[in-house]
Amino acid sequence: MKRSIVAASAAAVVAALALGGCTGAAGQAAPPAGTDKTIDYWGFSGGVSSGTAKSVIAAFEKSHPDYKVNAVTMDTADFDVKLPSTLGQDSGPDLVYTGTEPNHLGRYVKVGQVSSLKDAWSERGWDKLVPSSQERLTYDSTPYAVGNELETVGLMYNKVILDRLGIAVPTSLAELEKAMGKVKDSGGGTVPMVLACGGPCYAGLHMMHALGYATIPTSTILATTPVGAGNYTDQGWLQMLEKFKAWNDAGYFTPDASGIPDENHTASFCTGSTAFMVKGPWMFSAMAECEKQSPDKFKFGFAGFPVANGMPFQAYVGTGKAWFLSSALDKDSEKRKAALDLVSAFTNADTFSSWIETDGLFPAIQFDPSAYKLSEPQQAALKIMGDAGENGGAVDIGFNNSAEETQTWVAGLQGILAGTSTPQDLVTKLQAQLEKDRAAWDAQKK
Repeated sequence: MKRSIVAASAAAVVAALALGGCTGAAGQAAPPAGTDKTIDYWGFSGGVSSGTAKSVIAAFEKSHPDYKVNAVTMDTADFDVKLPSTLGQDSGPDLVYTGTEPNHLGRYVKVGQVSSLKDAWSERGWDKLVPSSQERLTYDSTPYAVGNELETVGLMYNKVILDRLGIAVPTSLAELEKAMGKVKDSGGGTVPMVLACGGPCYAGLHMMHALGYATIPTSTILATTPVGAGNYTDQGWLQMLEKFKAWNDAGYFTPDASGIPDENHTASFCTGSTAFMVKGPWMFSAMAECEKQSPDKFKFGFAGFPVANGMPFQAYVGTGKAWFLSSALDKDSEKRKAALDLVSAFTNADTFSSWIETDGLFPAIQFDPSAYKLSEPQQAALKIMGDAGENGGAVDIGFNNSAEETQTWVAGLQGILAGTSTPQDLVTKLQAQLEKDRAAWDAQKK
């Protein structure tokens, strides 16, 4: 079912794994309509500073000599501060590349800050996006964004450590727990699982993606939203958080994880001192570089995060990022067309080999994997998506529902890791926030 715009009233924040500094000026007032030939483009690094993105922008400027693209790499904090007040205004970006969570895109749609793509959707081939991406980016039967970076969350592992300790890649949650115990008992300071939960606790929330889909039916997760009928008091959520606490109590996570900042927290994995890490395809390129730097200590593999015994295989499967246009372009048809041309260039099939083989990112438009040279981790990621099938869920736990709920998750996970709160405390607070979000949704609906 297509989501109503009012569903976006439950605020959410976006997890940004790829961080970068600003590379252009933002917030400048626009010239009169028809005379402005600069496309102000704000985005996460994959869509701005990756090799593919730079090539596409350069080619666009060559084919559109009257236009210049002012590309600005932003992180989540930048977007949270700058985008709400500038999107849809002459002082804001013309084109944005950011997360697809309902509130981050949907709330902007709701207040008229995003340009509808209904007029260009089929003409530009965006109806070829994978169905889950089209669903994610559609409000009231109208598409508003073009997805990219099809992703999942899985189990990264250091083959060097596993081979040294004689550990096979875990295929069940019980096997993973046994493997982490063996790593811990091996001594030498090797840590079983990377976890950093300081600041925004992105790694902790990614662990919720993995552990949630490993222990809770996908249908339950998809229902536990402001527009669903599920609750955090339903069976599964408390048990999942108790498992998280048990792993922390057993010493499986990075020591003092609640105080470790997200920035560069993957270093211990890259340098060969940690066996496992929960991440997704957005990290493949960085991990490949780590292999080159420390080939004797680090060689990474990627597999589905194993599920509990008796459960079908499940995983988070979603569209990580999307392009959308400012509604301010609706009064400048020439510039709007140019911005659409740029998005078309990003999503043209001719770019797929570069997205996939150079940047390690999957387009969200359907493609034939056999036509490209895929790394072993990429093959594993596609296998995860295929194996999950209808049990693949697009709800990214902790990020999906509301900004307030995200903060509840973060504070609760930090408390569990530090020993100052319990899984039951977190479930109670999450349920209370969910009820507030539902009340806000109902109020908007009326």
